[in-house]
Amino acid sequence: MWPFRSDPDIASRDFGRIAVRVPNPLGDQIMATPALDALRRRYPGAFFTGYGTKAAAMLYDGSEWFDDFFAVGRKEGARGQARRLAEGRHDACILLAGSFRTAVPPWLAKIPHRIGYRWSGRTPLLTAHWPRPRPGGRAQPYPTKLYFLDLVAHLGAKDDGGRVRLPLTDEEKGLTDAWLKKESIGLDERLLLMCVGAAFGPSKLWPPEYFATVADHMTVARKARVILLCAPGEEWIGEEVRRHAKQPLVDTGFNPLDVHTLKGLIARAKALLTNDTGPRHIAASYRIPVVCMMGPTSPLYTATDLEEQVILREEGLACSPCHFKTCPIDHRCMRRIGPDRAIAELERIWAAG
Repeated sequence: MWPFRSDPDIASRDFGRIAVRVPNPLGDQIMATPALDALRRRYPGAFFTGYGTKAAAMLYDGSEWFDDFFAVGRKEGARGQARRLAEGRHDACILLAGSFRTAVPPWLAKIPHRIGYRWSGRTPLLTAHWPRPRPGGRAQPYPTKLYFLDLVAHLGAKDDGGRVRLPLTDEEKGLTDAWLKKESIGLDERLLLMCVGAAFGPSKLWPPEYFATVADHMTVARKARVILLCAPGEEWIGEEVRRHAKQPLVDTGFNPLDVHTLKGLIARAKALLTNDTGPRHIAASYRIPVVCMMGPTSPLYTATDLEEQVILREEGLACSPCHFKTCPIDHRCMRRIGPDRAIAELERIWAAG
């Protein structure tokens, strides 16, 4: 018997004001959108307050999931968040984020119903809790989208089989148009976007010279307009790609796009060539073709909504997936995925019209 009591009637309760702590990683924020859909259907009359990173606030802007959303600053402590939650007079808080520290603010705010998975020693702070999914009775990689859907299913919020999706506002389209004009890129040009970095760590990085080879080929053979997408701190990767490239390309490394403009740009793209990063899930939400190189991480975590995505892996390696942030050997899982494989997939996408 689990020592911390969980509310057995939680699925039958109705709530009028619900706070939702969204995940921190960009990709997880997108893979949580079917669960947000399910919550809206389960509590159609509720007032929903979302909270999380500043990027999440921009990502969800214009959506019907939240009636209000506040961004949590990096330096904002648990008591500050608790004050804001208490001011909202919420009767329930659903934690899609899994850490101990994200469970502290709703506990301090004395929200009556605090809901989430048992994880990171936070169970005493929750009033309704369940073990994380263990398919086959053991810990193993599990699709993140289903991970969130399984949690809200405990509340009676049912999955309707929907895909990940994101809103795209007229303001975001306008910001994208303005950025393209500033970069002298025509609205009718075919854009090949390249996400050359990865927040996880260097083990996820496809070699910059490989990106450059693909960029040169697609610029010459397909007249593609190549744009490098770099997050803050990834300037050096964009520089390396440009150093190896023989053809011109647009590098956002020293002026990274905000999430609003990033959404609009990805929605306009012909294709996205990427490491295993958050923007690939933005592309999935808009059904933009994706070619993704994966090595150190298991593809099972993101094995949903793959209709427009091609995953390139070097199969048969005993060391992959390792989930190390830095490769301790020769990075073979990524270096053995040659540029020719990415070019072949992009050629197929371009040929499809």
